[in-house]
Amino acid sequence: MSNGSSHKKEIHWWLAGNYISFILSLIVNYLGGTGQINHMSQQAVSNKYLTLITPAGFTFSIWGVIYSLILITLIYLIFKREDKRVIRTIQVISPFFILSCILNMAWIVSFSYEFIGLSVILIFLLLLTLMKLIEMINNQRDFISYRLPGITFTLYASWVLIATIVNIASLLVKIGWNGFGISPSIWTLIIITIAIIFVVVYVVKFRNAVFPIASAWAFYGIYSEYENEVYAPEFASLIMLVLLIGLGIFVLTAVYCFIKNENGIFPKSHEKAISE
Repeated sequence: MSNGSSHKKEIHWWLAGNYISFILSLIVNYLGGTGQINHMSQQAVSNKYLTLITPAGFTFSIWGVIYSLILITLIYLIFKREDKRVIRTIQVISPFFILSCILNMAWIVSFSYEFIGLSVILIFLLLLTLMKLIEMINNQRDFISYRLPGITFTLYASWVLIATIVNIASLLVKIGWNGFGISPSIWTLIIITIAIIFVVVYVVKFRNAVFPIASAWAFYGIYSEYENEVYAPEFASLIMLVLLIGLGIFVLTAVYCFIKNENGIFPKSHEKAISE
């Protein structure tokens, strides 16, 4: 009886921690987005250290989708907290989710204060945390309610991957890096190619059909900036072509995984999965 009570208390604490962390994260994001931290919005800082791979402003609307999915996931977890699979889901994702909220808030503050080097470290740690989270969801899919959390945190991780790359590029702009004498356009092509390879390798290895979605959206946002001639460097046409090829590869990879998963966005659970 005591163990059962203690177990329920643990779950309640994790749920409370998730909600508190998420609410605080939303508040800090709002403050950062409206320029109430250091009197500079994230968009203003991003524009100050503009790179050739910074997506168009409309692309960042994906944050609304990500945060909405997180909220739906948290609501689902609290209403289904008596379910055996959901209990395990809460135990698996909560430590990583709370850590991701802390890193997210720290990144926003550091970026708003133009501590770009520190912000790179923080967003990289955020990326590692989210990648570990979706790895845990994948590994534990036999024993947890994995689809909704899987979609939510895969989309989050995929977007943060692109944000990390852009953040690193912003740091290089800030320090005036000369690219070892190689033109910015060539470096842009190299970075885009590396991003494409990473996403494809990850998606094929883990058969996660959701992962390419945010990356494809980011590539479209970058392409839009070139199409509208916001960026007009040398080899602009080639960069646009590579972006479109990458976007197409992402879509095809997602479709491939969907078919490979027998019309599922994630691999099927193993045969020894516990009952719902």
